[in-house]
Amino acid sequence: MIENQITLETIFQNIKDTKRLPIIFVGSGITKRYTDKKYSWEELLKRCIEEYDDNPTNKYKWYRQKIKNEYGIEENDSYQMYKYLGTLIENDFNLSYYEGKIRGLSVPEEEENPLKYFIKELLQTYKIDEKMCQEIEELKKLKDKMVTVITTNYDTFLEDHIFVNHKRLIKQKMFVDSELGTLFKIHGCVSEPSSIVLTHKDYENFNKKSKVLSAKVISLFAENPVIFMGYSITDENIRNFLKDIYTCLENEEEYRAFENRLIIIEYEKGIQNPIVGSHSIYFDGVQIKLTKITLEDFTLLYKEMGKLEDIVELKEIQRLRNLVYQIVYDYNGEAKKVINLLDDEEYDGNEVVVAIGKESDLLDYMGITGISSKDIFDDIVFDLLDSKLRNRYNLLVEKQLPQLLRGNMVLPVHKYLKKTKNEDIIIDDKVRKMAEYSPEDLLNKNIRKDKESYLESGFSSLEEIFNSDLPNTKKLNYLVLRAALHADDKELKSFLKTYYREFEKHIHGPTILRKMVCILDIKAYKNSA
Repeated sequence: MIENQITLETIFQNIKDTKRLPIIFVGSGITKRYTDKKYSWEELLKRCIEEYDDNPTNKYKWYRQKIKNEYGIEENDSYQMYKYLGTLIENDFNLSYYEGKIRGLSVPEEEENPLKYFIKELLQTYKIDEKMCQEIEELKKLKDKMVTVITTNYDTFLEDHIFVNHKRLIKQKMFVDSELGTLFKIHGCVSEPSSIVLTHKDYENFNKKSKVLSAKVISLFAENPVIFMGYSITDENIRNFLKDIYTCLENEEEYRAFENRLIIIEYEKGIQNPIVGSHSIYFDGVQIKLTKITLEDFTLLYKEMGKLEDIVELKEIQRLRNLVYQIVYDYNGEAKKVINLLDDEEYDGNEVVVAIGKESDLLDYMGITGISSKDIFDDIVFDLLDSKLRNRYNLLVEKQLPQLLRGNMVLPVHKYLKKTKNEDIIIDDKVRKMAEYSPEDLLNKNIRKDKESYLESGFSSLEEIFNSDLPNTKKLNYLVLRAALHADDKELKSFLKTYYREFEKHIHGPTILRKMVCILDIKAYKNSA
């Protein structure tokens, strides 16, 4: 929600004033709007059924009834319903293909899934809707104005016509590259049929990895506006992603800042002038507010978005990234990586500095900037940085901690403040603010709602909670509550050393782990920092 903003002009001027470009989520509504492939998810499934059943509408209804009866899925739970529909349709389609009942489809030997290959054949070619050419031309002008594009669409309209300078990453490949100038195809692409997310199993695998995507773009969400376009306000893809991000936020201030950057664009026939207002999404007892823009003609919207500043030429950035990758300074020819542009989480897209000076001083500083937030969390538990930092804690506190703390992210700071307490250093406001946190300040609403039941539970150790048969979410909340309210630093450090890697693998583990490590840092070092 953007308070007191009632027009498109003021919304996008507000974004422009922040000097931060948006992240944009693009759904199937955009492909339907601009091409002849006007399939909703239900329509796409019925089109697949049509290949092996003479009455696809009745067959579709039969599948839904079967899912309700056998799996207990409610009619209005469309997200779960579609996952099971994809599974049943895939099974029947593939069997029909191998039985020779599907005419006109020839699946290559290397393709393992006839249905996904059929979807590729269906969607890979399309025609532009000529009536929408004016809007498309305005949309094309946004090609360098979106810092990151994320889409659940299978087709290639976006990369073919709009975000032609963005680097396309498909499904699992999206977890190994940078975010800037990237088009993430999180549900796969017709260019790689096996990548298409369609069945219950596909979605389960995606949901496991979506936490990684959430973590990958969380720093962008911390400061950049987020625009949803081509989705319904009730779309589960939006709700699930917002839920993943929301669970990573630490306090009320972060919640409000997050909400202020959320914008959804909705089409409604007959709306002559754009309507701008507030809207709320509810899930699991949580309310998230966002700004909703409702309109029929998107031309004015795109013109306002077009006033945003460009990202510097993306192709040039990608070329430079390949060039400015390593500094070779050893006379034996040994290469030492100093910075990888755009993969480095401290690079903000504005400036690149080439430093010339005494080698030992430069490497001293660059060694500090190579320390990531993960290194900091690991160090609090395992003391891994002591030998690397030696007498350079002042550089860490002055230069690196403020960078790692940008975007309201929580981070352990007390160990390093303690190491520099007798030195004359400048402490950034973000570091000071983090240093003021108490253990209970790290408990968000989701954790606090279990506080009363935890206090009544009688658990006497972290180990006991971890080995209990509590539901996973409650167990994780209880662990943080004990860490904050009752465990001392010795119990906490011993527990974290034992189970650290297990937490990293758990779906919600990294968020809980960060909280517990920050609590350990406070309890072990704050009083003497």
